[in-house]
Amino acid sequence: MRDFLLMAVILPCIPVALFNPYFGILAYVWAGLMNPHRYVYRLTNFPVALALGGATLAGMVITKKFGRFPVRAETILILVWFVYTTATSIVALNPNAWLSWDQFSKTLLMTIVVGMLLQAKNRLNHLILTLAGSIAFFGFKGGIFSILTKGNYMVFGPPGSFVEGNNELALAELMVMPLVLYLIRQETRPWPRRGLQLLFLLNGVSVIFSYSRGDIVALLGLVMLLAWRSKYRVRALVAAAVACALLVAFAPKAWMDRMNTIETYRQDPSAMGRINAWHFAWNLANDRPIGGGFRAFTPQLFLRYAPDPSNYHDAHSIYFQVLGEQGFLGVAIYMGLMFTSLFRMQRLRALTRGQREFKWVRDLAEMIQCSIVGYSLGGAFLTVAYFDLYYFIIMAGVVLDVVYWDERRRLAQATAAAPAPAPVLGPLPVPRPA
Repeated sequence: MRDFLLMAVILPCIPVALFNPYFGILAYVWAGLMNPHRYVYRLTNFPVALALGGATLAGMVITKKFGRFPVRAETILILVWFVYTTATSIVALNPNAWLSWDQFSKTLLMTIVVGMLLQAKNRLNHLILTLAGSIAFFGFKGGIFSILTKGNYMVFGPPGSFVEGNNELALAELMVMPLVLYLIRQETRPWPRRGLQLLFLLNGVSVIFSYSRGDIVALLGLVMLLAWRSKYRVRALVAAAVACALLVAFAPKAWMDRMNTIETYRQDPSAMGRINAWHFAWNLANDRPIGGGFRAFTPQLFLRYAPDPSNYHDAHSIYFQVLGEQGFLGVAIYMGLMFTSLFRMQRLRALTRGQREFKWVRDLAEMIQCSIVGYSLGGAFLTVAYFDLYYFIIMAGVVLDVVYWDERRRLAQATAAAPAPAPVLGPLPVPRPA
């Protein structure tokens, strides 16, 4: 029954995208992040996201609705990033690098399409709702599951997806928590607002009981940042401290044992394997400044570049993943994209300070900034440099900037076109007798 219900929702999206590319790109983002077809036995191996992406591109041609290319530093860097990763794939050390290039190039292409088709306030809000809902759904389930099982079990995402592992799923939940907070700030109806608040809290619970040490540290950093920026700063910090105390008091032993390994990382084979992989990436980049290309972290290359050749691990860090696969120039492009987006969001926050009509812009810019910070913290311990959610959030910031300047120009034009108010005439003077 569930299979037929999900198929009835998923499959009709493909023909609809042919005639409504705006709907198609949102459906693509939803399918790519949430992977609902993974829960349908008959569609497990069907490329739903690819079909939706192709239908969306075809729909743009059929309807002649191409939108505008968002000319911003971030979009230029995304194009440069595509060209550069293509070049490194040509000279990659692993012949299977083209498989990763194929997947990543589709992500970048559809990221640009997102920026072209969603340049309006309501469409941007629909994108934020899609991004948040596609991942927060797992946080909602995972948070309830963790509470019912007292945190004794891990929560995993759809098999075969970017968020299959507990670590990757927790990072994605962490990244969308600020977006949920943005939706809370915009919601004025009591019950939907309370529902979003519950969703935010359950996602936090799901991250905590993911047993991912890196994501929990990132969550702590994100909570501190949000509390510091809040006008209820003291209350927020006190609430965070109380929550930490309750967590330490009631967390299961397995969770506490996992967290205690942070202090004894030298005795943790996993932690030492990561450090060995980071040294491998550094040595590879020093030998090949353009890196080894996609999928460079292999046992064969570890024999050449790792301090301990027998201790093979994946990168376990977005920064060392990019360093090993794309070299020093790749790291510069990658970090340039991140810092450019952070700077643009900070600039939008400064420009809209005190402007009530653009409060939503300031709120969303702050939350996108927090989401990127969460990714930069949690990603320091995960191999997710090419995570599509991150690039969609970057593009959401670009669209926000485009929409802000469009609305600002329209507001200025409306003000200039408004007729000048009629002068207020006082009573005529009474003539004095001669």
